[in-house]
Order: sequence, then C-alpha cells, then structure tokens
Amino acid sequence: MTDDGPIDGGPLVDGVSSASAEPTPADVSTRAWRALAVGSAGYVLFGFNATATNLSFAAIADDFDGVSETVVAWVAAGYFIASAAFLPLGGRLADRLGRRRVFNAGLIGFTLTALISAAAPTIWILIAARSLQAVAAALVIPSSLSMALPEFPQHRRSSAVATWAAAGPLSAAIAPSAAAALLEVSSWRVVYFVTAPVALVTLALSLRFVARSRADEVEGRLDVAGTVLATLAIGLLVLSISQGRVWGWTSAATIGAAAASVVLGVAFLRRSLRHPTPLLNLSLFRVPQVAAANLANLAMSTTSLSIWLVWPLFLGRVWDYSNGRIGLAITAGPICAGPASLIGGRLADRYGQRWLMIGGSALATGAVLWSWWRLGAEPNYVRDLLPSIMAFGTGWGLSNPSMNSWALARVDQDVYGEVNASFNTIRNLGGAIGVSIAVAIIGDADRPDVIDAYARANLFLAGSVALSCLIVIAGTVLVARRDRQGQG
Repeated sequence: MTDDGPIDGGPLVDGVSSASAEPTPADVSTRAWRALAVGSAGYVLFGFNATATNLSFAAIADDFDGVSETVVAWVAAGYFIASAAFLPLGGRLADRLGRRRVFNAGLIGFTLTALISAAAPTIWILIAARSLQAVAAALVIPSSLSMALPEFPQHRRSSAVATWAAAGPLSAAIAPSAAAALLEVSSWRVVYFVTAPVALVTLALSLRFVARSRADEVEGRLDVAGTVLATLAIGLLVLSISQGRVWGWTSAATIGAAAASVVLGVAFLRRSLRHPTPLLNLSLFRVPQVAAANLANLAMSTTSLSIWLVWPLFLGRVWDYSNGRIGLAITAGPICAGPASLIGGRLADRYGQRWLMIGGSALATGAVLWSWWRLGAEPNYVRDLLPSIMAFGTGWGLSNPSMNSWALARVDQDVYGEVNASFNTIRNLGGAIGVSIAVAIIGDADRPDVIDAYARANLFLAGSVALSCLIVIAGTVLVARRDRQGQG
C-alpha cells in the first residue's frame, strides 16, 4: 500500500468499510456513470467558456476602441477572481441545499450571463457579466463532482475524479478550434452566445438523470461577509499587479491596493478561523494531503490557466497567425491532456498518486522551459512550440487530477463538495494571479522588445510550475513520514 493510496478504516459505503470492500466491476452503477457524465458536461461547458475567452482576447480588444489590453485582461481575471471567491460558498450551498439543485441553478445563471456577455455594449458590462458568470460557475463546479462522487465506491473514486477532471482538457480541446472558427466567420459575441443553448440541454439532462443528494447534518449560517472580504482581497491583489506597470510599481495607488489586499486577506483568514461555518474551512488544511495538494495546485494553476493565453497571443502578435491557425496550433495540448488524465486516474487507483503528481509537474516544467528557450521571431511551430504544447498538456493531465483526488483521499464524503470547492478556489486564484502577472510582463502588442517580453513571461510560468513539483515532492515525503510514525 502506498502512502497516498486507500486508507484502512475509511468511510462506510453501504454499511461496509471501504477499505475492506472487494472491488468488482458491478460496484459502479449505471446511475453513478450517468450522474458523472452530466456533471462532467457542466464542467466542459465552463472550461470551454474560459478557454474560448483566451482565444477571443485580441478580438475583444479590437472591438472596444480606446480600451487598453490591461483593462481587457479583466474579462479573464474578473472571472477567475469571482470564481475563487464564490467557489467555497458554492460548495457549502451544494452540501446544504442539495447538489443537483445548486448545479441546476448554476446552469440557469450561466445561460443568462452568456446572453448578457454576447450583447454587452461596453467593456465594463462585459467584465461585469463575466464576473457574474463566474458566480454561476461557482455553483456548478463543486456540485458537478460532489453530486456524482458518493455514487462511486471508495476504491473507484480516483477514476471518477480523473474522468471528471478530463472534462477540463476535453473542453479545452474543443474550444480553440470551435472558437477560432466562430471568430473567422462572425465575432467574439457569437462565441459567448452559442454556449447558452448547450447549458439548457445540460440542465434537461440533469433533471432527467441525476438523483437529489446533500450532506448529512449540515448546520450553521453561511459566511457571506467572508465572501465579500475574499472577493475584495483577491481583486485588489490582481489590481495592484495588473495596473502596477501603468501606475508605477512604487506609486501610492499600487502600494495602497497591495496593502489593502493584505489587510483584507488577513481579516478573511481571521474570520475563517472564528466563524462556525466559514467560507474557507481552514481546519481541512490540517490534513497534510489537503494542504500540500492545494499549495501545489496554486503554483500549477498560476501557469496552467495563463499559458493558454500567453501562447495564443505570441502566435498572433509575433508569428502573425490567423485565428484559425491559432486554434489548431494549441489544440494538441488539451488533446494530450484528456487521455493522460484518464490513464492517470486508472494508475492512481492502482499505485497511488505520488509519482503521477511528481512526473506530471516535472514534464510540464520542461515543456514551458522549452518554449522559453526556443520561441523567437522566426516561426517554426513543429520544432519550437508543438513539443511544449503536447508535453504541457500531458504533464497537466497526469498531475492536476491526481492532486485533486489526493486532496479528497482522506476526508469524509460529507465534505467532498467543500474540499473540491476549495481546490477549485485555489485553482482560480492561481489563474487570476497568473493572468495578471503574464499580461503585465507582456505589455502592449506594439512594444519593441516583444519577443524578450514573452521570454520573461514563459520563464515566470516555468518557475511557477517547477515550484508545484517541489511542493508535491515535499508533501508526499511529509505524508509518508507521518504515516510511518502513526503506524509505529
């Protein structure tokens, strides 16, 4: 048995300890797979929306005359900020009110905000609509997994998590080509509009195939004030990063925003420690696996949610690729990530997550370092960028879903929604930070040292994913040591 594999004396499944249950194919019901399929469809929908926004970045900037790219970056950053702040609340609502009910409410909210985004007359209305769409995502994402996971026996949950997580790469594989094709024949507004009917179809499938479920004995009031504090803290942090180049890194505005972010962040953490049902349950992070998995997730997501903006912008600005060529060029990454995630889930069920997390994050680090070393003014996609795209997709597919299932491995199923929401909160926090730093490093499209700017952005992103690898190594060593001490 590995240090990160099944745990003796685990939660009861139908009255039998999961550690002693004999794994058989019949353990997984058709109902479980249907619930997982519907939940994964919801995850695909939101993954598509996020990736399609990256492809639409230049088109949105061109459509709103006189608006700087720093402001346009808030279309993506605002989404990540609101997601990070509201995901824990979404997880608690799912456990409290019912996972299917919250999932369906999120799909309705997504449909409405997709239509508003498509019709937005100004950049600020678009940013607001995207931020509200992130609130809808905060309802869908934690419930999309937690409404299906209790249907699976303990020994098959790594596979279930990996299957669900593979929906992210699947959506990212669909999004570049689909969004690029739509941009070639229409506009970025259509990219947002077409997702609304897909959300309604997913809603109908949820009502038909997913059973109602909620956590047992959920008590206490929701921490709405904590949500406000978290939103302001993250927003001011991203504001100080994204506007620092414009305002000046030592200006009163930049320093003031950063300082206010720290103060509000501390206030949020203090409230989380004292509130009976906090927005972010810090007690969960006392479980070493949960803490290590989330720290590694933060570092990984700073890169993984930013690199798909940096590479397309490089292809368009430096190599002068059309939207269609950009979409095709980056599709290889998500295509590699999907099978890697599914295979990784199977391997994690059998051997544990440790080497998948370490190997995957190391491979992703090498991928970004390759692009930092090779990318230049002379286009050579097959030699200089394709290896990075494929290796990063594979590395992410092996490591990130394994981090998620590792975080869930030693907690009770009643807090699956909460733990999964925390994991995705930190993932989106990393995305908000990564996008704002990357855009600040890259700067304007017409800067004379544009190639050097992209090299610096790639080096920063490589360092972030390398940090994720180091955290995983340290975390697995610590967990193994504690397990040995506990057995002694």
